[in-house]
Amino acid sequence: MDSKAQPEKLPDTVAFQDKFTREFMVSPKEVKKGYYLFKSKTGGYTMLYPKNAIMDKMYYEKHENYFEDINFGESNKKENIAYFVRITYENKAITNNIDTNLKLLSNSVNYNGNYTEFQYEDKTFYYAKTEKLLSNGKSKAYTFFSYIKSNKSNQGIEFIYGVSCLNFKQKCNIDLTKEEENAKKLIKSIEFLH
Repeated sequence: MDSKAQPEKLPDTVAFQDKFTREFMVSPKEVKKGYYLFKSKTGGYTMLYPKNAIMDKMYYEKHENYFEDINFGESNKKENIAYFVRITYENKAITNNIDTNLKLLSNSVNYNGNYTEFQYEDKTFYYAKTEKLLSNGKSKAYTFFSYIKSNKSNQGIEFIYGVSCLNFKQKCNIDLTKEEENAKKLIKSIEFLH
């Protein structure tokens, strides 16, 4: 979507009121309740994008059409909950080395365990989750993550979804079932464009 579009004529959502985030949105029409269609600037994939999430421009990185790293998230001050998503897209032969990519993903989330492998549409998913006690000794952070590999090309995505209390000094009630469903909804919505 054109980043120069007039914000007052667009939906009153973070995804469209933030200039940088708006650049990734295909249309101001929700494709699923609460979600727009996101398209990578590499042209390599699309996915659902939460309407009130904001893209972090400072951590955005792209190299031609073979690599892109994005970060986005949303904070709910009323419920004291925040989540973030980090997606790293690659379109290179290295994506076929599943063991190496799973080790890289495990290292980035400090995970030492097995992945559940499943097929969905034309993709193979390697999925896991973890929780860790934060430095305050009371709060926990939960992470749902997956390596997603196209069965038809050299395209692959490292996907990380983390959720925790926004303010660690205050209590929050994280609905783990709901958060895992949200993470899986985003993961499964990824469509590689060949």
